[in-house]
This record gives sequence, structure tokens and C-alpha cells, in this order.
Amino acid sequence: MRLAVSAFLENAVVYQHKFETSQRNFETIQCSTETNNTRFTAIVTEIRHIRADMLQMQLEVRGLQTENRRILDVLQNRNTEGDS
Repeated sequence: MRLAVSAFLENAVVYQHKFETSQRNFETIQCSTETNNTRFTAIVTEIRHIRADMLQMQLEVRGLQTENRRILDVLQNRNTEGDS
């Protein structure tokens, strides 16, 4: 009987240790997941900012292209008028 109780207690200690290890592993995984989610959110936010900046630059480039065409038209008209 003592041998059975002793073996039972040893098994209980082993299972308790395994449970505590599993709990720590779960908490580590959960923390890593939260950290990864935070990083993912930060990356998505940064990508959105970069996209907004790119769209703004596209608008500015189009504006500059339009202004350059206007200036070129004015210069070409001056040359045409001066040649006549």
C-alpha cells in the first residue's frame, strides 16, 4: 500500500511539473502572438502612411507635369510669334 501511495505521489509531482511547464509555454506563445499582432498592426499602419505619401507625391508630380506643359506651350508660342 505504501508503495502504491508513493508511486501515486511521484506521478502527481511529475504531472504537476508538466502542467506548470505547459502553462508557461502557453503564456509564452500567447505573449508572442500578442507581440506579433502588435508588430503586424504597426506594419500595416506604416504601409498605409507610405501609400498616402505615394498618392500625395503622384498628385504633386501630375501638377508639375501640367505646369511644365503650360510653360513649354508658352515658350513655344513665343518662339512661333518671334519667327513670324
